[in-house]
Amino acid sequence: MEQPQKLPIKPKKRRKLFLHKLSGLWVFLVDNAFFGATFATGGLALPISCLLAFFTGGAGVFFIQTLINRDSAKQAFNKALLAGVLSGIPTSIAGTIYGAWILRMAGLSKKDIPIEEPPIDVQANPSQDDNNASH
Repeated sequence: MEQPQKLPIKPKKRRKLFLHKLSGLWVFLVDNAFFGATFATGGLALPISCLLAFFTGGAGVFFIQTLINRDSAKQAFNKALLAGVLSGIPTSIAGTIYGAWILRMAGLSKKDIPIEEPPIDVQANPSQDDNNASH
């Protein structure tokens, strides 16, 4: 009795993330930069800061999504609009539901954060120093 031929397993298509990782990082950087500037002025520059954060966050995400992630202009514009709104909120979105949503949509996690390690102490070998000194 012959066994039926086994078909090769078709690899599952990996779902493309909603935001590029750099876009998620950009939103956090812009949001915290303008939130810090607003806080430093005591809130006097709040309207200007919100507008600048909106345009800076949106423009950065638009360029990242079109140039790196190869999204269409319409998709990138929609993502940029959302990123601009979230960046323009006059408080830091880190630690909020919006911040968690951005991290999830960009595929960022704790494993993406580099661990700071102490520098490696390099010491010269005494025999190498003697050889170099004689030349």
